[in-house]
Amino acid sequence: MDLMFALTVIKEAKPKSIVSTDTVNGDAHIQIKKEDLIEFASFLKSDTRLEFDMLSDLFAVDYPKKAERVEVIYNLYSMKNNFRIFVKVSSKVEETEYPSLTPLYDSADWFEREVYDMFGLKFKNHPDLKRILNPDDWDGHPLLKDYPLRKRPEPEEIKMDAPGYIE
Repeated sequence: MDLMFALTVIKEAKPKSIVSTDTVNGDAHIQIKKEDLIEFASFLKSDTRLEFDMLSDLFAVDYPKKAERVEVIYNLYSMKNNFRIFVKVSSKVEETEYPSLTPLYDSADWFEREVYDMFGLKFKNHPDLKRILNPDDWDGHPLLKDYPLRKRPEPEEIKMDAPGYIE
C-alpha cells in the first residue's frame, strides 16, 4: 500500500473529522478536530488496511500569532506498510484539555507527561499525569512562547544548604 492510497482510505472513512491534509517530504499530515481524536486514532490503528500500530512520538508546538496557537502532533507509524502519518490537533492556549491516547498506545504515557509539563496541556483520562522534567512546584510551562526567559532564580538566591552540597 502506498501513502496516497492510505490518505484516500482515511478521507473516505473519516471525512467529517478532517480539517485539512497535506504531504510534506513524503509524509502525510492530517489536521483533525480535537473532539474526534480518540475515534480517529482508533480507526487508524484498527483498520486492517492501515494498521498504524505504533505511536512514535507526540509533541506540541506553540504558534503565538495564530488564533489556535497550540498544536499537538501525533507521529503514527505502520510497521505493516512501512510509512508514517502525522495527525495534528490545534486549540487555543486556554483550551488545555486533550483526550489521552494511553488506552490505545502505551507510549503515549510518557509523551503526554512531557507535553503536560512543558506546555501545560492536560490529557483527560491519563493514568498518572504529572511533571517529569521540572520540579512539582515549578511555576509555568517553559515551552510556551510567552514564558519569561529569565524566570529562573539567580544563583545567589538559591539556598545552598541542600544535603550533599559542598562549598
